[in-house]
Amino acid sequence: MEQRIDNTIHLVSTCPQTHNSWVHHWNSFPYPKTWLWDNNNNEGGKGFIYTEESMCNDLGFSGEVSKKHYWNSFGNRNIVWFYAHFRMLNFYQKFPNYDWYWFYDDDVTCDDWEGFINSFNNVDTDFLTWLMFSKEDYGKGIRKIDEDTTSQHMWFERFPGEGDKLPWWINEYYGSFFPVVRYSNTALNTLLQQFRWGLSGYSEGFVPTILNGYNHSLGSIFNKDGSSPYYDVNKINLKHKHQNIGWDWI
Repeated sequence: MEQRIDNTIHLVSTCPQTHNSWVHHWNSFPYPKTWLWDNNNNEGGKGFIYTEESMCNDLGFSGEVSKKHYWNSFGNRNIVWFYAHFRMLNFYQKFPNYDWYWFYDDDVTCDDWEGFINSFNNVDTDFLTWLMFSKEDYGKGIRKIDEDTTSQHMWFERFPGEGDKLPWWINEYYGSFFPVVRYSNTALNTLLQQFRWGLSGYSEGFVPTILNGYNHSLGSIFNKDGSSPYYDVNKINLKHKHQNIGWDWI
């Protein structure tokens, strides 16, 4: 399915604490966008507004983030942060008719948004994310995590972790970095179905692992060397918090 303006939606995740610092970077965004607004101070916002409580109520989620999970080891990670795909599913279940869904963190910047987005018009990969990696080389074009990353083999000693619930038959594990992601409609539908079956986990591992398990295609926007298989990184200049986040950061 070709990515077009009329079948694609762009959503920017934001909250009161960060919005004013980054909003000016989004003035040059060339397509209609929707703010995905975490109204954590209950003072209102714009776009698609939700709170953690309303999101959980809408999804029917009554769980918590385990304090025994590595990525919540200090006990200060809330549901919105830990289960980042929940806010995406919350939007999707209310607006399920787009073919492609882009989600961006508000602290992502780009010199050429139009060039970036159009680079994927003919890319039919179900799930694209900033960086994608795997526990082992499964022969599917996703690089195995290695000693050039910060976490090395420990990433997959932390995921799956305490409280992560995956199908019993999963035997291939993937990780990712989430400041920019694109889903196909079918990929989000698969994740929503898993959620309704009571399955969930730390998003940056759970999402690619589940989607691979159900034969959805995966792709990494950046290669290990910082280049991209989709565009000239020097022209596009996609950054997170004004930084070039690469393989060594994982």
